[in-house]
Amino acid sequence: MVAHDADAERASCDETARQRAIREETARLRALLRDAHGTPGRPAGGEPPAAAEWEARLATAEELNARLRASEAFTARLLAASRDSIQVLALDGTVQWLSEGGRLAAGHPDEAVIGSTWAASWPEPGDRTAAEVALAAARAGRTGRFRAPSGGQDPRWWDVVVSPIQGPDGNPERLLAVARDVTEAHRAEEQQALLMQEMAHRVKNTLALVQAVAAQTLRSAPTLDAAMEAFNGRLMALSDAHDVLIRGAWAEADLAAVVEGAMAPHIDAVAGRFAAAGPSVSLGPRSVLTLSLMLHELATNAAKYGALSSPAGRVAVTWELAGSAGAVLRLCWRESGGPPVAPPVRGGFGSRLIERSLVHSFGGRVSLRFPPEGAVMELEAPLAAMQDGTA
Repeated sequence: MVAHDADAERASCDETARQRAIREETARLRALLRDAHGTPGRPAGGEPPAAAEWEARLATAEELNARLRASEAFTARLLAASRDSIQVLALDGTVQWLSEGGRLAAGHPDEAVIGSTWAASWPEPGDRTAAEVALAAARAGRTGRFRAPSGGQDPRWWDVVVSPIQGPDGNPERLLAVARDVTEAHRAEEQQALLMQEMAHRVKNTLALVQAVAAQTLRSAPTLDAAMEAFNGRLMALSDAHDVLIRGAWAEADLAAVVEGAMAPHIDAVAGRFAAAGPSVSLGPRSVLTLSLMLHELATNAAKYGALSSPAGRVAVTWELAGSAGAVLRLCWRESGGPPVAPPVRGGFGSRLIERSLVHSFGGRVSLRFPPEGAVMELEAPLAAMQDGTA
């Protein structure tokens, strides 16, 4: 490659000067040997006194030349094997040389990179400033470092180190810029930060939900023992809901799994006590928690006073997608075969949960009825609201 200024000339002359010196010394020795062998009056079969010394010096020069070529070939292979972008810069930041990894990263021919201003290759103004700061540090004999993305539709992130290349006098005469692709690590760090924020958000909302459950339970329970029993059951319902969410990585959960998890503690050995049917529907975390608590309340009441308190009682939970393109979720809880039921004298935690959380949060409609044959709850809500990813 041809450099474009005085520093560029010096950048390429170190190795070539060594090569030139060895070639010149080799040529001189060969000429001396030719002259010695062709000297008139040389005794037949004899060698000039200096010939043996010249032969030895020639052999040494050729060996040094071979070693230099091998060293250069190894250095070239070493640089070609590195996927890092390695560039040699003049003190003013002009690109003088780049490695194979640098060519791939630049995506331009050598002619478009050699002689260009290295700091200007970073697309963002803030990154160009960071590059200039790193150059200034390297010119002062220190190491500069920064992280920045390249341009394009799918930018790569680079960890860049700029260090001085010292001359014979110990002062920086050129600069070395090494950029390592850290895109995957950067994305992992972003994902980790997002997960930490998400976890903090989930914990806050869960604690707020536990606080609300505790307050509602203590207000409506007739005795402390009853409050403890109800509160523990509701906490277990929350725990089961979280298990369902964890299996779905807190992104979504299937409605069938939510129903099964809420009903599992209340199913006994009597065959056919519980039936669930409906299409596969994914729900967001907020819907999972709310529906789990709601189903827990219905199942608890059914076990105490309704269908599940009698061996002949049955509970069926069904759901369907209705409306235009299945935009509405309809879910029905229906009890049968149990003792006659009557509407409660006062609304409890379950009814308040249904009315406030489901109706207000999801913009749906809920009907909770108590005909003598068994309680019936019908829920209708926009599917998009039930699938919302927030909690």
